[in-house]
Parts: sequence; structure tokens; C-alpha cells
Amino acid sequence: MSTRTAPTPAVLAPPRGYDRDRWVNAVLASNLQRNQRHLALILAHRAGASGELPAGGKLQEAGHLAGDMHLDPKRVRLVLTELETAGWIRRPDIHTWSPGYMVRPISLVFPAAADAPGADRTEPAHTGQPAS
Repeated sequence: MSTRTAPTPAVLAPPRGYDRDRWVNAVLASNLQRNQRHLALILAHRAGASGELPAGGKLQEAGHLAGDMHLDPKRVRLVLTELETAGWIRRPDIHTWSPGYMVRPISLVFPAAADAPGADRTEPAHTGQPAS
């Protein structure tokens, strides 16, 4: 009996570098919740070719994102933290970010293979026969 691996965000990740189309496809194939997915797609649209949103930029400021998402800025900050915890974005630590008045930069990244839900999931080949 052969098995096939189901694609996951980690499997879709390029070996290095950033590719917007692959990142968006990985987000769409992920188990992210609706608000997380919506914010991730907005960030992908706003990010530069390198997958970066620079420090101090208004593009990733919670108030501007809240307007695009029709959510409260506090909820947007929570969703940003959820994306960071899940490994989809990377930001400098808020406690060590020295220009505290400036919005932190955001890097769009792929979650590590070990951290991606279902990364090691396999499914048995379908024989076309009913299970016995």
C-alpha cells in the first residue's frame, strides 16, 4: 500500500527567499482562521518583493489594517500576534524594539516544517474498493 503526503504550508515553502505566489498559496492551503487568513493576504499584497514591510511604515500599522479588515485595532494586533506565533510573520521583539514610537517591521516567512500542522500527515492510497 503506497501513501501520499498531503501538501501543507511547509511543503509548499521554497527552500529560501520569498515568493509572493507561493506564500499566498501556502496561506490559502493552511488551517488559518478567517481573520488570520484575511490579514495574511493583506500583508502579502502590501509587502515588497522581498516579503518585507519596513519599520515605521503605515502599511502595517494596526489602525490602517483595522480599516481594511473592518475590525477593531486591538483585534488586528491580536491577529498579528497569532500569525507571528504560528510562524507566518516575523517581527522584532516588542520589548527590545528601541524606537518604541515606530511601527515594527514585518517579514513574511513560511512556518518551519516541524511546526506546520499536518506536515507529517500521510494518507493511504485509495484502491477504489469499499473498506472492509
